[in-house]
Amino acid sequence: MASAGSSANANAAAKFWDYFQAEKTQITAHVAQNDVQNRVRELDSKVREALIYLPAYDQKQLTKELDGLRALVQKSNPASSRNTGFRFKTATARPSVAKQTIEEIVPVTEPVTTPTDHGSASTPSILFSKITNQWIVATSNDNDATDCELRDISHCVVDLRAVSHHIRALNCHRVKDSIVICHPFAGSATIRDAQNSIVILGVQQLRFEGCKDVDVYTHCTSHPVIERSTSMRFSPYPAFVHSIEKSQPSLHDRIEDFNWLRRQHSPNWTLIDPETLHVLWKLLEDPKHPLHNALAHIPQ
Repeated sequence: MASAGSSANANAAAKFWDYFQAEKTQITAHVAQNDVQNRVRELDSKVREALIYLPAYDQKQLTKELDGLRALVQKSNPASSRNTGFRFKTATARPSVAKQTIEEIVPVTEPVTTPTDHGSASTPSILFSKITNQWIVATSNDNDATDCELRDISHCVVDLRAVSHHIRALNCHRVKDSIVICHPFAGSATIRDAQNSIVILGVQQLRFEGCKDVDVYTHCTSHPVIERSTSMRFSPYPAFVHSIEKSQPSLHDRIEDFNWLRRQHSPNWTLIDPETLHVLWKLLEDPKHPLHNALAHIPQ
């Protein structure tokens, strides 16, 4: 006999499936509108919030449908991606590390906003896109919970610690040869098509898709998920990086590999010692932002 908890989860999953299909229909019907990309982002956030009760099959199916929606939106409105009004600092890589300078870039474009289901005030998103060879430090004066996206980032250090308490969801697409740092936040992270990178963060839900050669230092309160990913290395979130509430145990070593259904341990992930981060962390805390030295610690 099914338990009351499992029945409640099944009902919630069925309701969410109906909601998703209705929203998908609306997005498809209005794919040419300017705000449709924000609706897809909001839908993606809600899917990740629902992962806690969605069965594995629904998770995989909804992820595939979201990918299809993104492709449709991009094809119909390729110019829809814009920078946000959030301020961030970058340190551009130079041939000589000692001569690096820090430049402050303030985008003047309007912030990207995400309409909610109930017609309340829109929520801005933090977006870093198509950046190479820079040390990025995100800053924000906004106090509302928001989404953060990284797209097409290569040979960069992305420091999100200053805005981590605002983030409810982190999305990373095509991050390569880079380091991403984020203090723990009460939300989820989805990382797609990352390669040769280091990710340091604490979340409630963590998912990797199509990734390879990524070191993950994390405190995750649910089972991290990997799909179509290889050479993934997981470690607990180091105590010397940021203190974490001990009442919430980390399941960083309970990886679920959706492409490995055998009882034996998946060959696609292993565990590493958090102490391996010590030397790199000193570089990440260096106010001179030694980009090349920091990136040299990425395992090849």
